[in-house]
Amino acid sequence: MKEAIRLLIVAVMMLTVSLNVNAQFKKKENNRVPDRFHMGIRGGYSQSTGDVSSIGFPHGGIGVDFQVAPIPLFLETGLYYMNKGQIDWDGDDEDHLGYVPLLMSYHINLAPNLFLQPFAGGIAGYLGTTENFEAAVRVGLGFNFGRLYANTGFDLGLIEHEKYNNRWTNYNAFVTIGFNWAGSR
Repeated sequence: MKEAIRLLIVAVMMLTVSLNVNAQFKKKENNRVPDRFHMGIRGGYSQSTGDVSSIGFPHGGIGVDFQVAPIPLFLETGLYYMNKGQIDWDGDDEDHLGYVPLLMSYHINLAPNLFLQPFAGGIAGYLGTTENFEAAVRVGLGFNFGRLYANTGFDLGLIEHEKYNNRWTNYNAFVTIGFNWAGSR
């Protein structure tokens, strides 16, 4: 839990610094408005941490975001798959998650085609192996360069699970890359 709190503090500090950077880049000739809608494919690597046996695993899905305010504030969602770790400590039973994120992000213009996107929100989904509902708080930082997208972040599990006489809460760090086929900046 201490590690999760540390990562949350780092994410908040990154958000604070990025908003400060945005204030310094307010020149009209360099500022570009992001497209109001993006959709694309995402893939990456996730690493479970915390109470479960740590396991690295690929994850991916389809992401969508759209502007919800006159400022570049976006609502992000999509449909994804992620492995939440090894839950059978004597074997190799892994917990697979299909989930939908609901995140808010702010698109900060750093260069003509480069946007910094701090985000925070929640995810909800279904764990296939344990047949349980999963929910987590998600924080992170994304980058958008033209049609290319990348992000990194951390999930703080909200639900305690039980199976095989074990109890655990899921925590995951992730890194994602992707390509937007709709919306270029």
